[in-house]
Parts: sequence; C-alpha cells; structure tokens
Amino acid sequence: NPFPPPPRMYNTSSNMSHRPTPPSSSSIPYGSATTSALENQNNDRISSLSSQVSQLKNLTLNINSEVSAQNALLNGMDDDFSGLGGLLGTSVNRIKHMMDRTGGRHMWYMAGFIVLVMTFLYWTMKRKY
Repeated sequence: NPFPPPPRMYNTSSNMSHRPTPPSSSSIPYGSATTSALENQNNDRISSLSSQVSQLKNLTLNINSEVSAQNALLNGMDDDFSGLGGLLGTSVNRIKHMMDRTGGRHMWYMAGFIVLVMTFLYWTMKRKY
C-alpha cells in the first residue's frame, strides 16, 4: 500500500468523549509534494468531468433541437394528410353522385375499357420479351 493509514479522527484521551476532532496540518501524514500531486490529479479529473458534462449538455441540446424539428415536420405532414383526406372524401362523394345520377353504366364502360387496355399492354409486353 503506497499511502499510510488515514489520521485518527477521535480524541483518545482519558475522558473517552469520542468527539471527532479536525486533523491539524501537522497530523496529516502526507508530504506537501504528495498533497500537491493529489490536488493536481483531482483538478485534472475535475476538468475531465467538466468537459464530459459539457459534451453531454451539447448532445442533449442537439437532440432537443432535432426532436423539435421532427415534431414540426410530423405536424406539417398531419395537416397535409388531413387536407388530402378531405380532398379524397370530396372526390369519392362526387363519384358516388355521378354513379347515382347516370346509373353507373358509364363507369362500368370506363372500367371495362381500362381492363381491356391493360390486358392488351400485358399481352404485347409478354409477346415482345
């Protein structure tokens, strides 16, 4: 063990009061060089911890700004999708109204035409390759 045992903190006089007494500078077993080295080591550790805390603070601030930006983006997307839902609902209502008014016969003709065109394109592409 490179360090001597710590100084006694209790008064060992005959009255046995067991009250702690502060160590005097003469009772500290470490030399001034050792004390200075320990203080320098503590100061180095304190500065290291301080820089790590500073880095963590910067990281949390960056995370906070990123989360705020992402929340703003999500709120904007929510508004866009709400508007799109309203537009889609309006389009569906118009199609329903048109099908009710014309009996839906024209829509069936258009759907059949689209199926025929898609089948023709599929058959042409399959035959070509």
